[in-house]
Amino acid sequence: MRTERSDILTFLFWANFAAFSVHILDETLMGGGFVAGIQRHFWLGFTMSDFFTANAYYLILIAIVNLLYDWRGGWFAVIPLVLVWERSLNGLWHVGWTLFFKEYSPGLVTSPMFFVILYLSYRYGVLKGHMRQAAFFGGGIIAIVLETLLLSSLWWAH
Repeated sequence: MRTERSDILTFLFWANFAAFSVHILDETLMGGGFVAGIQRHFWLGFTMSDFFTANAYYLILIAIVNLLYDWRGGWFAVIPLVLVWERSLNGLWHVGWTLFFKEYSPGLVTSPMFFVILYLSYRYGVLKGHMRQAAFFGGGIIAIVLETLLLSSLWWAH
């Protein structure tokens, strides 16, 4: 992997931040809201405050790791890449929710943005030599573990 940073990866990592910001609006405003859906299907005690706090921390985390990559480059690309993978896996969660409950999952409309960002990260990160394929898919494995922990917390919480 090159040691300098890639402008295209920097752009894609910040696109992930922007897409997540829009995704939060989708989850807040569409289909009755994500909080109401979580309360209905998983965790009655989940509140808008919980939703806001978790997403605020997550946006801050994305910003910090993006800045770290932007300043340092190199292998630091794996950290924001994990978050790109995680957002894509979260998009699959919204697809699954929609199919399983046969209702719109707040966040479904904006989930394809993450799939595109993940694809472009592979296309312009791995195929252009800015990161190794092992780092790309290693980030995916880390994200699977992270997403599993996040989603399983819905069952631990109640």
